[in-house]
Amino acid sequence: MKLPTEFTEKMRDLLGDDEYQAFYRALREKVITHCLRVNTAKITVEEFLRIFPYPLEQVPWCRQAFYLPKGFKASKHPYYHAGLYYLQEPSAVLPGVLLDPQPGEKILDLCAAPGGKTTQIGAAMKNRGLLFANDLNSRRLLALLKNVENFGIHNIIILNEKPETLAARFPRYFDRVLVDAPCSGEGMFRREPRLTTAWRRNYHPKYCVPIQRELLKEAAEMVAPGGKLVYSTCTFSPEENERQVLWFLETHPDFHPAALPELSGVAPGRGEWAGRPDLTATVRIWPHLARGEGHFTAVLRREGEKEGAYAGETPYLPEGTWNRGVRTGKTPGTRNRGAYADSGAHLHKPSAKAIDAFYDFCAQVGIKPPGGWSPGERSFGEQFPGEPSPGVQSPDKPSDKRWAELLEGRFYEGEEGRLYLLPSGLPDLRGLKVIRNGLFLGEYRGGDFKPAAALALALERQTAARELDFPPGSPELARYLRGETLLLDEQRLPGNGWILIKTSGFPLGWAKRLGRLVRNEYPPSWRIR
Repeated sequence: MKLPTEFTEKMRDLLGDDEYQAFYRALREKVITHCLRVNTAKITVEEFLRIFPYPLEQVPWCRQAFYLPKGFKASKHPYYHAGLYYLQEPSAVLPGVLLDPQPGEKILDLCAAPGGKTTQIGAAMKNRGLLFANDLNSRRLLALLKNVENFGIHNIIILNEKPETLAARFPRYFDRVLVDAPCSGEGMFRREPRLTTAWRRNYHPKYCVPIQRELLKEAAEMVAPGGKLVYSTCTFSPEENERQVLWFLETHPDFHPAALPELSGVAPGRGEWAGRPDLTATVRIWPHLARGEGHFTAVLRREGEKEGAYAGETPYLPEGTWNRGVRTGKTPGTRNRGAYADSGAHLHKPSAKAIDAFYDFCAQVGIKPPGGWSPGERSFGEQFPGEPSPGVQSPDKPSDKRWAELLEGRFYEGEEGRLYLLPSGLPDLRGLKVIRNGLFLGEYRGGDFKPAAALALALERQTAARELDFPPGSPELARYLRGETLLLDEQRLPGNGWILIKTSGFPLGWAKRLGRLVRNEYPPSWRIR
């Protein structure tokens, strides 16, 4: 790897000769470190360590992250496909740690794809509150969708919007906003040497600084009083880091540096490089000081009192708009869309038959759907416009198990009979490019319900009446993850129909039994090659 001369000379001037030599040697090493981050919405760290096949060493700045053992094929292990962990560069987990997301909040990941930090936030929120994940690059959104589904996150709204559009729609709305900004990528030179060439041509700091300032300006508009703004990059450049933070504080006097926790392996920022040695709330990870690549994070807080956790009581569709629907954005990669999102469809309240088919499917497989919905669990209240009140007996009245969910407006239907469940308490999203809104449940066609893989992965660990639970190393499970048809002993699971496939008690996906054959319904794009 040949480092750009302009970069090495600048870093020598900034670090001084002694530290620069250690920094330069680290950057020239061919040691690439990976980590896995445990999905604590599905499993505790303690239990994960008990079932994982190798001993693990913790990443010092994140209790949920662990360095990968050499030779372990982490992306092929069944626990990865069950959404028990996410693979990430170790220093990249730092912004999510400092964001400190809490269940019940409203949180925005402004530059979210491919989803590493989004899944970290979602795991901490435990599907309570609202998680908005936005990215302007539509080509990267399929990876974000897949990772969100794999983690079982269903309080999600994925958007493909300009930051200024979101700022106009959600002023002072979010409890926490993360800006993992596009940058010159100097911290990734060792990991991706091709970036040294891109740095010279397209990603020089002078090109990135204006983009970052615009992102910070729009993000600040969306932070609620008492809320937190976290800014991060994967570069060493002071222009994009400490000097950017100093500019922000000077132009946004209602923001101040926030208190930071003490984290092992994390160095303080270099405020002196911005002419402010006393600049606080900025931290760095250096490759010559820790087992990770270069990363910078700053934590800023807006003045004012936080209003408290999000109650989630606001109905999604305002009164009088029940039948108008919501328009989604055009889905990226239409040819490979599979079961991801509706492209340009008008969404509408689903038919009673579609919801009945979904509940019947849950009853046949013997699962309790996400959120714990079941007949009689929810109280009755006001009715939909034009529909009978709960107390009126009518042949057109929805059944009890449907009524409460229809009442909240949480079910909706897209093109080709796709059925979704919205998060509680959504704001009005009409006019925005919505790629995914809530949990994709499956498709209702010809009177039958076909479940989505996202539904299986969103299920809490539970025993289903119709399930096959394979050990991680079993040949049957390997064949399932490759997309192959399985043969089944008739005594093992009598009767035809849908089956939930699991490993170690954790759902992976669906299959359908036809006699001795078990037809594989694992998504083709997810299969192990």
